[in-house]
Amino acid sequence: MDVDRRSGPLRLTSTSDVTRTKNSSRRVFNGGTLAVILLPLVLHAQGGPSYTTYGTFNEVLQGSGARYPALIRVSDPQPGGKPAYTGFFFYQCLQFDTSRRYLLAMKVYFQNRLVQSFDRADIGFVDLKNQFQWTKIGESTAWNWQQGARLQWRPGSEEIVWNDRSDDGEQYVCRVYDFRTRKKRTLPRPIYDLSPDGATALTHDFERMKHAGTDYVGIEDKYRDQIAPRETGVWKINMNTGSAQLIMSLDKMAAIAYPRGLPASGGLYFFREGWNPSGTRFVAFIKDPANNLFEAYSMTANGTDVRYFYQNPSHHSWRDEDHIIDFGKHAPPDGGPPQNGFFLFKDDGTGRAQGILWTVDFDGHNSYVPNSGNDWIISDTYSLNGFQYLFLYHMPTKRFVPLARLKSTAGQGIHRVDLHPRLSRDGKIVSIDATHEGLGRQMYIMDISHIVDNPPSRVTR
Repeated sequence: MDVDRRSGPLRLTSTSDVTRTKNSSRRVFNGGTLAVILLPLVLHAQGGPSYTTYGTFNEVLQGSGARYPALIRVSDPQPGGKPAYTGFFFYQCLQFDTSRRYLLAMKVYFQNRLVQSFDRADIGFVDLKNQFQWTKIGESTAWNWQQGARLQWRPGSEEIVWNDRSDDGEQYVCRVYDFRTRKKRTLPRPIYDLSPDGATALTHDFERMKHAGTDYVGIEDKYRDQIAPRETGVWKINMNTGSAQLIMSLDKMAAIAYPRGLPASGGLYFFREGWNPSGTRFVAFIKDPANNLFEAYSMTANGTDVRYFYQNPSHHSWRDEDHIIDFGKHAPPDGGPPQNGFFLFKDDGTGRAQGILWTVDFDGHNSYVPNSGNDWIISDTYSLNGFQYLFLYHMPTKRFVPLARLKSTAGQGIHRVDLHPRLSRDGKIVSIDATHEGLGRQMYIMDISHIVDNPPSRVTR
């Protein structure tokens, strides 16, 4: 397949299904000169290009002999001659529709400064079968650099949802757009995580959340002088009616997190929620920076049967109904001093790690690849010596598959641009945000079907 790199978005000269791009020989980077010569294992997928596997994460960083799949830009960095910065801004939300044709995105027109209450982002989608055409469907003034506007497809429907401020600017809301009818409606609260069946959403008060780079601006926290107000906390929203129920208030959560009584000062808030695969329980992160509290708890869909999960949560991914993986510094299951790595935790209230997948000093945004039987995990890194890494990990063989080594040209701190890998619903295509072309935040896709459909053999261990 030919690739056209003219001034607009990177375009395919054929409008056939994007999965055909696996036959392209285009590379992103070939890597730098290495002082150590490594011998990677190169596997040849039947009917597709070969790929590389490594036995350690350090080999992923060194990248000796790595064969990276083609990476294709699907966003236009200068529509109408005006710079634009396009991405999804986070991960673990449904970005692809069921057909893998329509890819949700948010577009902004500045970078490397704080978001102001008047800054509007454009909400829309990219048509992967029509020259990556961009269609705008709405706007938002409730967004941030690290999690966007919580844009996502609603499971079990053809609705697209995202957060915004109300027309009078007095409250955060959720906009709902029907992809087929183009009708819009508004829910009276913003959303954070949608249940697997799309019936309900979990959310918290974004006015109160102050985690760097993930807060919204423009509305003050009315309870800012209280450590743990009883009027707010985790809400469950009916996605059809918009009715909301407070299922775990901050004062109830504080009684669990501070069994010896509230501290004299501080400010407890919920930071993140995430449903398990069946929607029967969810994990919730709580923070009180003034008192060095950062912990994960789980509870039922109604806010009952609260269990301690683990400390210092980062980027979690549910493996199944009862287990989560996350990065952190924890004691290994077999004893010994705490170490950094990706750990497996069971939702049993003990807070102890049940296993360690791999040891590494670098956090990332991990997800289990859909339809792989939990054999595959995809993740990334922050900028390491100026480069960001995208990779797969194959659980049965404990092999790493390098997918990309990309130069970071973004700002630092909250203005960084994380790759935040998002997978199509069948697990065959990955989408990322990246800055390696020097164009600011842009959006890219990569076909990984030849890898996940042809996993490494157990004999390669």
